[in-house]
Amino acid sequence: MSPSPTIRTIFDLSPATRPSLRALPRSLVAFYRDPASQFALLVTAVVMCYVGGAAMFWFHAIYLDEGGPAISWVVHWLLDSSFAFVALTPALALILPFSVWAARALAPASAHLIPWLYAAVAGTMFALVTTPGPIAHDLIVGRGTWVANRVTDLVGDPSAPLTPVADYPPLAAMSQQLGAGVPLYIALMALSVILLRTLIPRPNPTPP
Repeated sequence: MSPSPTIRTIFDLSPATRPSLRALPRSLVAFYRDPASQFALLVTAVVMCYVGGAAMFWFHAIYLDEGGPAISWVVHWLLDSSFAFVALTPALALILPFSVWAARALAPASAHLIPWLYAAVAGTMFALVTTPGPIAHDLIVGRGTWVANRVTDLVGDPSAPLTPVADYPPLAAMSQQLGAGVPLYIALMALSVILLRTLIPRPNPTPP
């Protein structure tokens, strides 16, 4: 029986191995039994939520003029990105193994394409998962919420006047998030692949 794939298999030139639907729970456990997969999840979550969070902070708060509470931009970015890290890391824990298996299935004879197919699949899935993000943000950490008010009390200026901001209907906000998210998150997944290829030792190809 061939071993279950882990994150290392996106850098491996050995023949593809894919779990069956029936063995999916066991394959998921096996995927994260490898410390490299655990490390990859952490690196990817930091890149997607904090680097991606900086890009989305600019897109929403500045470009779309959605504003925020009376706190500095650094605190605003850290608040939003930390919320994303907590909320989205469990989703990434499922996205990563699925994307590895999907990439191996899509290009079984083109091993050099597998890391980039992985980035495309994972980035697109992450963008889809984050589509309701603006709604969740406004309900939990957006201006006027309990969390935002407490952060403003601690490190902001509760007496500062809040400037008017743009207000988008939920469907428009989610469409904007998805439109910006697909290219951004695919690019960041590709960046995470480059980081992982640098930080994780590559396995030796299995001889035919």
